[in-house]
Amino acid sequence: MLVAKNSGLTYWKVINYEKGKTNASQIIVMTLIILGVGIAGMYLAGLICYQKIPYAPSVMIAPVPVIFAVVNLLVLPVTTAFAEDGLYLGCGVNQIQNKAVAIIVPGILFALQHSFIPLLIDPLFMLYRFLSFLPLTILLCWNYHKNRNPLPIMIGHSAIDLMTAAQILATSMIPG
Repeated sequence: MLVAKNSGLTYWKVINYEKGKTNASQIIVMTLIILGVGIAGMYLAGLICYQKIPYAPSVMIAPVPVIFAVVNLLVLPVTTAFAEDGLYLGCGVNQIQNKAVAIIVPGILFALQHSFIPLLIDPLFMLYRFLSFLPLTILLCWNYHKNRNPLPIMIGHSAIDLMTAAQILATSMIPG
């Protein structure tokens, strides 16, 4: 938002949103791609780092107080799509002139951010998280650079975050 404000643009201009450009099939296809590539990335990273498929660390979907899980369910899917996708696609991909750099640098930074969620001071776990997201974030940056349409990516991103938040809520309501 600060980048948009400082440059005299709206948030929607920074991310190249065009009303009416997106249809339902684009959203469905991108959501399925995000889900599939996201899962494949986690499986591959689990194999590389832990020699396990699937690698499912218990800390990823751990119980929290139910009220926090409910707030997470309501807030996470919306805020991450606007914040992360706006930053890496709008401010990253859109601002870098060289095509390869415009895809690779924001993709690496996007994946790197997820290396610390949840924060465990364990280099192997951080590498696992980075490698889990790298194929997906590079693909998202490439797709955005090619199509300049953030909406399918943002909705797909929100969908997987909603699934994650729902899992956290479920484990928080019925721990063990």
